[in-house]
Amino acid sequence: MPPKPDYDQALKRLLLLAHDGFLELTAPELKWRGEISPELPATTRRADMAWEVEFPDGQRGILHVELQTKADPTIGERLLEYGVRLWQREHLPVRSVVVYLRSAEQLPTSPFVIPWGASESIRCMFDTIRLWEIPAERLLSTNHYYLWPLASLAADATPDSTVEVAQRIAAAPLERHERAELASALILFAGLRMPRAALADAVRRAYMIDDIWKESSFAGAVFDLGVEEGLEKGLVRGREEGRAAGMRALTQTALEGRFGPLSEELRTALQTAGDTVLMGIVANLQVETLDDVKARLGIS
Repeated sequence: MPPKPDYDQALKRLLLLAHDGFLELTAPELKWRGEISPELPATTRRADMAWEVEFPDGQRGILHVELQTKADPTIGERLLEYGVRLWQREHLPVRSVVVYLRSAEQLPTSPFVIPWGASESIRCMFDTIRLWEIPAERLLSTNHYYLWPLASLAADATPDSTVEVAQRIAAAPLERHERAELASALILFAGLRMPRAALADAVRRAYMIDDIWKESSFAGAVFDLGVEEGLEKGLVRGREEGRAAGMRALTQTALEGRFGPLSEELRTALQTAGDTVLMGIVANLQVETLDDVKARLGIS
């Protein structure tokens, strides 16, 4: 069984790489200064992200970001705990933002209040971002390319619009491995929002567009989403030799998206590998090392 998709880590990486774009989206008055440790004292719990930021007047603060795939009725308590612990460690003002990836009818709202009789003992303010309410074009109109995969979670996102975003990513002025990472993240996040059968069908049709497949690692994300059947139908098309060639190209693209440019020895081994070996490589891409891949291909 392929490993469960790690949306949390994928989104953390994207937002860290797109920190300026994220600040423009959530707090345009702030300037990003750097990432600080999300480790909190005297607990094994971790905040998702904590960034040191700078106000227009030069003062510093901490922007604390929590990522949620579903409503959590305890989110206010967690934000209060994290905020206090960050203050205790850094002695800088803290602002918390909750980013919701998947739509829900009822979400906890700010402030979180601990009452004391008819008054309040503690009040914790926080902001919320509902990605499904943000127009996709607001994300795509910026050159902060690492925000683009979030378009599959934005307002009016569909499987077909996801493929269109993939085309834009393929044409972006980025390195090959960067385009591969963004395209994979795009499909990964789309699996949170869209019916997987429809997404698999869109991805299968996208396979016919050579430039997309050459510049992105759809394969890894699709396998992570558990839509192997849809991908297999896309591969089993036309003549048998065409399918085999497509599988080799897909595997090479997925490997380059994970490990960067391949050696001549690896590329040659892929050309002679059977479908079973290639499918095994792609299915286990997220957990195996390059040495594991070489072993599958019989390279010592």
